[in-house]
Amino acid sequence: MLVTQQGAHLLVGSPFMLPLARELQPDLAVEHVPPLDWGKALVALANGTCVATVGFGELPRELDAALTADGFVAGPSLDDAAARLRLVKDAAALGRHRDAAALCDLLFGRLGAELARRRPAWEIQLDLETEARRQGADYCRTWLTVAPAADYPRYWPAEARRVPEPGDQVLFGVALTVDGHWGHGIRMGSIGPQKAAHRELAGHVEAMLEAGLSVLRPGLPLGGAEQAMEAVLAERVDAQDRPRLRRFRNGHGLGFSYEEPLTTGVFRQHFDPGAPPAAASDLALAPGMIFELHPNLFVPDLGGAALGEMVLVTPDGSECLLHHPRACQSWD
Repeated sequence: MLVTQQGAHLLVGSPFMLPLARELQPDLAVEHVPPLDWGKALVALANGTCVATVGFGELPRELDAALTADGFVAGPSLDDAAARLRLVKDAAALGRHRDAAALCDLLFGRLGAELARRRPAWEIQLDLETEARRQGADYCRTWLTVAPAADYPRYWPAEARRVPEPGDQVLFGVALTVDGHWGHGIRMGSIGPQKAAHRELAGHVEAMLEAGLSVLRPGLPLGGAEQAMEAVLAERVDAQDRPRLRRFRNGHGLGFSYEEPLTTGVFRQHFDPGAPPAAASDLALAPGMIFELHPNLFVPDLGGAALGEMVLVTPDGSECLLHHPRACQSWD
């Protein structure tokens, strides 16, 4: 989309996108232009004016090269400014995020009945993802790990063929969007009574989550949640045992992006030993910011634990947007 003083032009890459685009955006000048011709169109529409950009860092390489070859010269990037405008959600955005959280709760509530049907995990995922779409999500992706010892998030049919059996751990993650606004959460439990070793792992992530929630308060440093969760892990797991742990991020910012700019880098990506440390940030927490906190750990041949909450920073502290119980469940 090119915005000029004369109006806004929306270029779509397929003629099949035209009818819906014109219906949804009647105030825009919408036309079909093949992506590799966007450079020519932008040069003509800009008419020599310097054009600031948003999102050009995500362009496919071939398209970026075609823009340059056609003589389009991108002006200053406004990505950072746009990310800062997205930090605090307005009432309309918060409403969409609450709707997304409600759909996550819906899937968590239906998981037990699906497990009881004793079908392969990928079929359970498919039915739950379809239900989310039926109830208003424009996108839904889940992971479902069902195993005697949960080992990692399993997304694909080839790795999610196991049929739930007594003694299995169950870890279930949901990520979906409502009108482009992300909802996300993780819950866990077991088929039958929980094993003592798994109960201990669950206790670690529950304590880490509580620590993270306690420091999501206005005015406190943006990176405080990561530091608080890591401090709890260090207290509960001996230093010689921590190298065995397999983990992903303790959390990330949430908004129009699954990993919202400016609020995600403060959470280190733990599964990559070579990943940079958590980023420093001069930002402070403010009411209206939304985060996903999901402390997690997996111990080879023993099991895993993960717990995820959508969290809104409010003037009084943190508000969890998910309402499904966090406690480990025991399913038949």
